[in-house]
Amino acid sequence: MGIWGNIKEKFKSAGRKVKEKCKSVGRKVARACTNMWNKFSGKDTFKEAEELYEKMSNKYNRHKRKFDEELERYIDSIEKHVERINSSKEIIKTDLFVRMAENMEKIHDVVISEDFTIESYKQAVLSFDSVRDKEALYKIDFNKYKFKTSIQAFFTLGFYTRKKAKETLYAVQEEEGKINNEIAKMNAEIKKLEVIDKSLENVDYYFETLIGMYEKLLVRLDNNVNYLFVRCLNFAHKLVHKEMSVRRLPKIQQEEVEAIVTASKILKKMTDAQIVSISDTNNVKKHAEDMKKQFEEIKNVVNAA
Repeated sequence: MGIWGNIKEKFKSAGRKVKEKCKSVGRKVARACTNMWNKFSGKDTFKEAEELYEKMSNKYNRHKRKFDEELERYIDSIEKHVERINSSKEIIKTDLFVRMAENMEKIHDVVISEDFTIESYKQAVLSFDSVRDKEALYKIDFNKYKFKTSIQAFFTLGFYTRKKAKETLYAVQEEEGKINNEIAKMNAEIKKLEVIDKSLENVDYYFETLIGMYEKLLVRLDNNVNYLFVRCLNFAHKLVHKEMSVRRLPKIQQEEVEAIVTASKILKKMTDAQIVSISDTNNVKKHAEDMKKQFEEIKNVVNAA
């Protein structure tokens, strides 16, 4: 390359460094000028409001989507529990109690009402305030009206644009507070539905389990009636109504008959009881607690028989 080539290369290298240095200084100067202009015009305050608005909107939309999904899931679950509870009540009233009465009438008169209440659930209409549009909150928009806001800032020495930028920030902050309250309402509603769903799930379980227990008591009752029938024929050679008495049964079998009578009374109270308002959390919890007590009573009766 030679001496002249080396010198030429050094000049080019020096030139590139100077050029890069100038660019770097230029960028710093540009940033400094931009920062000064943003403070002067209030655009930095507007930028803070813009970032807060985007953050708030994303937060609300995320929670609203989650709320809608959980709302649909809980309502579907609650409706299924209500449907199964009503089905259990119908089986108890129109099948199990009828079978029990038919057998008990062979021993003594028992009147069983065929009327029964059913549960129903109607979801309250919920409404939540959404995030208002930017047009409703922004008192000034540096992004949408760049030229207009630049002119306003220049001719008012920034006083007008800074004032409007602050008003915009305050409006967005106020909106954020409102949206946080709406999100809290959503969370409270889901918590309420969660309690209702769990309580009804327990009631559903109590009835389903009791049907199985009562079926076993019916088998014992049927066996006891057949025992009395056979005994009557063996001793009297004909069906004598007064001989079809509980007193003619062995002690253990008498206790079985007493158990189904007691269980029937408790179970009838359970099937007749209706939740005043399924949408009322306290009401549903109280109902579930009462059902649990009566469930335990019947379980103890069955276990003791």
